[in-house]
Amino acid sequence: MADGFTAFAWVEGMLDPWLPAIDRLLEVPGCERVLVAAGPLRSLDHLPHDDRVQVVAAESFAATVAALPDIVDGPVLLLTAPVLLPTDGIDPALHALEGDLRVVSVSLLSNAAGHLSFPQKNRPTQYSYQGHDETTMTQRLRESDPVLDPAPIAAPAGAATLVSRNCLVMTKGPDDVFAGNPEAAVAEMVMRAGRRGLRAVLDPSTYVARLWEGAHWRTTPLDDEQVRALLRERHPAALRLHDAQRRRVDMPLGLVMGTARAKVRGLRILVDGSCLGPIENGTQVQTLALVEALARRDDVKWVGVGLGGAVPRYAERVLAHPDVRVLKTTGLRFTDSQRADVLHRPFQPTGSLPWTNWRKSADRVLITLQDLIAYGVGAYHDEPGGWLRYRRGIKQAVRRADGVVVISHDVDADLRRERLPLVTERTFVVENGTDHLRGDEAEEFPAELLARGWGAREFLVVLGANYAHKNRDVAIRVLRRLRERNPSLGLVLAGVAVAEGSSRVLESLELRETDGVVTLPDVTSEERNWLLRHAAICLYPTSNEGFGLVPFEAARFGTPTVFTRMGPLAEVLDGVPVAASSWDPEDLAAACQRLLDDPQLSIEQVTATLKCGDRYTWDETAARLVRAYRLLLAEPVR
Repeated sequence: MADGFTAFAWVEGMLDPWLPAIDRLLEVPGCERVLVAAGPLRSLDHLPHDDRVQVVAAESFAATVAALPDIVDGPVLLLTAPVLLPTDGIDPALHALEGDLRVVSVSLLSNAAGHLSFPQKNRPTQYSYQGHDETTMTQRLRESDPVLDPAPIAAPAGAATLVSRNCLVMTKGPDDVFAGNPEAAVAEMVMRAGRRGLRAVLDPSTYVARLWEGAHWRTTPLDDEQVRALLRERHPAALRLHDAQRRRVDMPLGLVMGTARAKVRGLRILVDGSCLGPIENGTQVQTLALVEALARRDDVKWVGVGLGGAVPRYAERVLAHPDVRVLKTTGLRFTDSQRADVLHRPFQPTGSLPWTNWRKSADRVLITLQDLIAYGVGAYHDEPGGWLRYRRGIKQAVRRADGVVVISHDVDADLRRERLPLVTERTFVVENGTDHLRGDEAEEFPAELLARGWGAREFLVVLGANYAHKNRDVAIRVLRRLRERNPSLGLVLAGVAVAEGSSRVLESLELRETDGVVTLPDVTSEERNWLLRHAAICLYPTSNEGFGLVPFEAARFGTPTVFTRMGPLAEVLDGVPVAASSWDPEDLAAACQRLLDDPQLSIEQVTATLKCGDRYTWDETAARLVRAYRLLLAEPVR
């Protein structure tokens, strides 16, 4: 709790419009006294009967304020017009004064405060933002991450300015040349303090409501030409800085106000959805789960998903959400009509990315790096030059993005091992969610298995494209060993065939010595569900991943997974009882056999996987990304 403060109300007109403001002051924590300065002809009968309310003799505004150090020991909230403070008080502003004696003035956000008007700078209004009053607005600003530090400003603005006693003593109060415009007088006094190296700041976590009824205001003082002429004579440099601060979004004031605005209004998010094509793999699953989780949040205004083609069937449900907008993109470029706070590509930043367009489309641009597999494996590219171009593209994306998201600590370590141009405070480990499947989804028996009469056959399933690191050939070798004890056991290899870096040849060689293997070049979501629900084991012999969703997906359908405990799998599946310690087919087969022999152990394997997955929900992923988005809005463009 901060120390208390004295409120000073300069009542120029009728007292009645001030009564709600004075009543609120008496409710606010830390308000020790309310000094009311009113002319001798003002009726004060309606003032609340409270010992903290005192009437002070009113000479000129300048003289009355200059005399305050004689009767106050601490900070003073100078009120030049009626405002309602939030019921939670102004502790952050008081802490700003207490934390640094050089800070002598703290301004507050308000519906009508010139360049500090909120939610739109330079646009005073008669009302608070829709759905909020001064208390709920302040609560939203304070409860949402990140906590925003006070921002330096050249001049205060608004009808409520907290000043330190030092400010009043050092400046000897306002200048009488601004008689008749007390708000301008406060601004000039603080500018004068600035000549001594003392500081004025904005508290971006406190909002006050300036009352219109009975206290109509005119032109914002710092926009009044007569006031500006006087300030230009006295403080030309400070006025010049003020003019820059009121215009620009990349200065500290613009950054904190933009972040505060996103907290209250809700984030506008553009998502590069160019991966959402006809085939659904892990990247498509992750992208849609993220979009859906973001759209569920009440601090997200809308999510715009950029598509270069038609909406694929598997994406229809998610993209039909009322807070999701499907946007037509051409060459990954968004139209000029869409402006967002953040643009996020939630998958590998490969190829030529339209950075100029993306910068025009959003205030900040983020990329996600799911892994560095293709960065480190040249065989996944059609020729060496293509691999080197890919690597340069990844480096450029990391260098140009305002923020980089990685989906595991293992990937984060890989990026640092490769000495990619990261900025630590702009790099965020945000794991995937694992709860996009529930286990009760519709299923469909794959036609190829039906044709082969596999309806009742026990089988292993390997899900994933035939990239070499998926080790599908190793899975065939595992099957061979398992069939020595389980002669009817089969194996289903389900996943698309890739053009480069596949295990196609290795699989062909292994299949010469093995039967009971069915290869499905692609499966629908429903067919995938059937495979995961009916397999005895999901075999996951991968030797490199960014996260590893497959074991969690299998567990949703009650199926245990066998994998080699490495990298991100060791990280995210640390509590699973059965795992191989190498990629030796004997080791993997032994782990599988343990589960085949012991149904209870299989249940424990599934239960442990689901328990690990409880740490990784898409709602938590979205929450952490939203926090990262707002953190980056509070920092300059990279």
